[in-house]
Amino acid sequence: MYSTNISLALSGLLLCLSTIAIAGKANDKASLTPMTVYDDTVYPELIEPPRMLNQLNRDALQATGVSNLNGVLRSQGGLTLNQGSGQMPTGISLRGASGGQGLVTLDGVPLFANFAGFYSLSHYAPDALDRVTVTRGSGGERHGSRTLGGAIHLKTRHMQAKDNFLHVEGGGYDTVRSTAGSGLTTQAGDFSAVAGRSDVFNGVSQAQNGTERDNFGMTHASGNWFKEFSRGGLDASFYFVSTHEDIDGPGLILPSHTTRWVDDRRGRLSDETWVAQLHGQYDLASHWNSSLQFGFTQDRQKMETTSIRPFSLTSQLFMLDWKNTHRLALSEDNQDQALLVWGVNSQQQQAQGLPASQTVTSPNVRGELVLGDWQWSADARFDQADTYGDHQVFSLGANRSLPQNMNIWANGGTGYRQPGVSELMHPVFGNAALQGEHNAGGEIGWGWRPARGSELKVSGYYQNYRQMITMQLNPNTGITKAGNIQEANVWGAEMQSQHRWTGDWESGLNYSYMHAKNPLNQLFVPARPEHQSVFWNEVQLLQPLKLRLELTVHSGYWFDIANRLRARSAPRINAQLKYQITQKTDVYLRGENITDERTPEIYDFNFNGAAVYLGLRTGI
Repeated sequence: MYSTNISLALSGLLLCLSTIAIAGKANDKASLTPMTVYDDTVYPELIEPPRMLNQLNRDALQATGVSNLNGVLRSQGGLTLNQGSGQMPTGISLRGASGGQGLVTLDGVPLFANFAGFYSLSHYAPDALDRVTVTRGSGGERHGSRTLGGAIHLKTRHMQAKDNFLHVEGGGYDTVRSTAGSGLTTQAGDFSAVAGRSDVFNGVSQAQNGTERDNFGMTHASGNWFKEFSRGGLDASFYFVSTHEDIDGPGLILPSHTTRWVDDRRGRLSDETWVAQLHGQYDLASHWNSSLQFGFTQDRQKMETTSIRPFSLTSQLFMLDWKNTHRLALSEDNQDQALLVWGVNSQQQQAQGLPASQTVTSPNVRGELVLGDWQWSADARFDQADTYGDHQVFSLGANRSLPQNMNIWANGGTGYRQPGVSELMHPVFGNAALQGEHNAGGEIGWGWRPARGSELKVSGYYQNYRQMITMQLNPNTGITKAGNIQEANVWGAEMQSQHRWTGDWESGLNYSYMHAKNPLNQLFVPARPEHQSVFWNEVQLLQPLKLRLELTVHSGYWFDIANRLRARSAPRINAQLKYQITQKTDVYLRGENITDERTPEIYDFNFNGAAVYLGLRTGI
């Protein structure tokens, strides 16, 4: 209780500081706030449905210096990450909902989770990505996802000629990482490639009270190709990652006769993921663009421990997405526009060698309209599935521009997601009896840009979920499996703010409040903290020397569905000192969790302690 009160007090203090910062006025030169731009196709869509959306470009991905997406995404409001030790999978939820397929997408292809709601974010190096977009609320199928609370969308890196780079770092837990990339521009198109290797030679034990060191190794490679024609274009990309790691396993603890995670010298896990897509688009007429995308992903997990028989699970997804876009200018200056998009999305999933195969075909339609200061959007999707039946979902949105660089928005709708084959068939954490989850809800929000380099967004939302899919820990046996929560009411508020005080000092604060409860038994949904906040400052100490400090904090929450096992609050501090040698070369010293706060975020699993890393990033 004491640490929870400290966390809440820190969140309140930081909220006040950020409000003062936004009210202040920068006297020195300030940079423009980055705009959200979608360049997935040569023929861009008109507007993004109003919502609390964040897009992290290359500069934002490099700002924290952290070598995996866990550190990058910690700063995003409404997004909850429950991380275990080292490189193990991270539990993810957005506005209360998680997902086992589609919660993370890569170049528009929905990815499989390791199991329900848990993704290995360490498998996707920021060096290999151009941007990361976090969407919240309904309408996520626009970006290739069908999850209910939002999704995380990754875009592979596209480099021009002379964009070559090398990034190496080493440090805590005997960690060594290296990544290199290159771009090539030819008459045949633009080519990009990135490859890297990571090794942790002296990691920490996964088991919370374990002592054995669990090591980790990862190889990743990605590439893309883009070619533009007079009336269209083609682009293709692939991503490959292979990992091998030591893991712990379940064991019986006496005299309680419960299953706990314990040291296991025989524990091994390997994971191999392939993602590939080919996308083409063509202007059939002056107001008609047609596009077609083929997507494929495969995830193969092999695992063995002393008490778990060796197993292999291979999940595959084949996707076909056809879109037709019609644009109509309603004014001579093209400020007023209308857009109609219609098409069909088809997905087929299977688990090789297991009785798990499902196909869903989804005709969809969307309309968007801009008239003066108003923007409207509406979309609908019609699922026709061979396993989980037919379902229809929709969303509506409106946005109004106001004086003084302000705007207000509102959106709402319904959603449906059938469980992925990895959630159904995982031998340890899966549940073949899972039902599809659905929801209904809405959001209202207000945004303000009081000055260049300053921004404030505030939103409130409500969602009612039926048959919510979550990982469920039984406190009596210690066993965790995927399961459905019959009903859950989730409501909350989010605030995002940033302010450039001077040309050398910038700060920001994201704060989220979420209340997630089952109204049928008045128990809280596990692994959903009520309060989360991130406060960061970036200061240019000298012309080549920059310091970044970041504080993350969340309140306590329940580990289990019975609300008997409690997680404590955990404030953590990260720091980075970067020295800019040339325009393309810098060295940095980064400290992660420098307060050595080891409070676990996943029951029975360790959390990494303080670590320091030294790195070099350079263009060649």
